[in-house]
Amino acid sequence: MENTNRFRVSTVVAMVVVATLSRFLFLSPSMANFSPIGAMALFGGAYFANKKLAYLVPMLSIWLSSMVLNNTFYKQYYPSFSFGFETIVFIGFAVVVTAGILLLKKVTVTNLLLANLVGTIGFFLVSNFGVWANGTMYAHTMEGLGACYTMALPFLKNSLLSNVLFSTVFFGIFEVAKRQAPSLVME
Repeated sequence: MENTNRFRVSTVVAMVVVATLSRFLFLSPSMANFSPIGAMALFGGAYFANKKLAYLVPMLSIWLSSMVLNNTFYKQYYPSFSFGFETIVFIGFAVVVTAGILLLKKVTVTNLLLANLVGTIGFFLVSNFGVWANGTMYAHTMEGLGACYTMALPFLKNSLLSNVLFSTVFFGIFEVAKRQAPSLVME
């Protein structure tokens, strides 16, 4: 039983790591917010039986990859980019993990689509609130908040498309793997 649990946890961790590494394949300003990390957070929420790991592993992956990206990509394309609102971003990803925990107790196409929608919109609302509250691009008024959300709609589209695409791949691979390796099935 314990070996089965270790195998499952190791497999889920490995898939999260692969998702994190694939984040580096989608680096261009035109593909902003098109990345596997939202799907990875949803995946972690759905498949880690230990809910501490469900939050810890994706958050650690996001944090580590962001450290690398902050020192390379972001400085090149967005010299004024700041991680001052990083805590808000992590809260946004915690919303995505929570969507995976609550909505994907049973993985079905309908539940996966719903979890993607809830997680993506939750992240959008939280992260852009952080942009508005911690930044200087928008007036700190209701109109400024509305403008912030309006200007971020293209990012919402990219996030939703990438989350649906990557979660289909991640969840599909894991569900097929469960059929091949019954020890991946949670008891």
